[in-house]
Amino acid sequence: MATKNSSTKAARDAAAAARAEAKAEQKKRERIVQLIGGIAVVAIVGALIAVGITNAGKHAAGIDTKAALPKGANSDTYGLQVGKAWTAPNADSIPKLEIWEDFQCPACKNMEASSGSTITALAKSGKLRLEYRPTIFLDESLAAQNSSNKNPNSSALATNALACAADQGKTIEYHSTVFANQPEEGAGYSTLDLRYFAELTGLSGKKLDNFTDCLANRQYDGWVNNSYAKFNSEGITSTPTGILNGKALDNTVLYDPKKLAKAIADAAK
Repeated sequence: MATKNSSTKAARDAAAAARAEAKAEQKKRERIVQLIGGIAVVAIVGALIAVGITNAGKHAAGIDTKAALPKGANSDTYGLQVGKAWTAPNADSIPKLEIWEDFQCPACKNMEASSGSTITALAKSGKLRLEYRPTIFLDESLAAQNSSNKNPNSSALATNALACAADQGKTIEYHSTVFANQPEEGAGYSTLDLRYFAELTGLSGKKLDNFTDCLANRQYDGWVNNSYAKFNSEGITSTPTGILNGKALDNTVLYDPKKLAKAIADAAK
């Protein structure tokens, strides 16, 4: 893994300190990864902390307000907004779908495989405001396995890579490529894997160089940690979680492209 620069290291240290404080107050909290389609449900019980939100619209504890944001990132939610609907004159009337996910989550890969193309098609056509909400909680439960495979903090690294790809205009393409090439549980993503995925999306020349430098410098560690803090403070209990116009979707809808498309169309009425 490339050496982090001083600013990103400071951001990570600050976020780690906040998480440690929250851990002392909240003790242990269970996170469940819902595995659909024949994969057993895995209960992950550990020190996954809940970081509280302050009043009057202030930032959540552990948030680094000076963290660099990738292209398309929302400065309040830290989600990545994709698709032209966000800038449409009638944007507020267009359904908004938020998807919480971890790049090491097998169920998230399954959801992407079943419904991903439907979701992105709607986003590209301007019929959906799509917001990816990345989290990295599996870095804790898979820490020993990832480290033994020399790919520690794999979810954080892959999320950094997504941000670097977003800067190069490849958010959707990179997102789907990372999930399509998800390694077996615990193996983790390597820096070389993530660079290769950038090539698969069509990045080359200067754009690929920019992506490579961005990932090597861990340019978006602060943003990654901010998104994780939001995951904890918003009380999300499983991945993937789809939230349509503020309401959580049942997985029977989220994993079914036809039902999901209908739910989105109905939300626009």
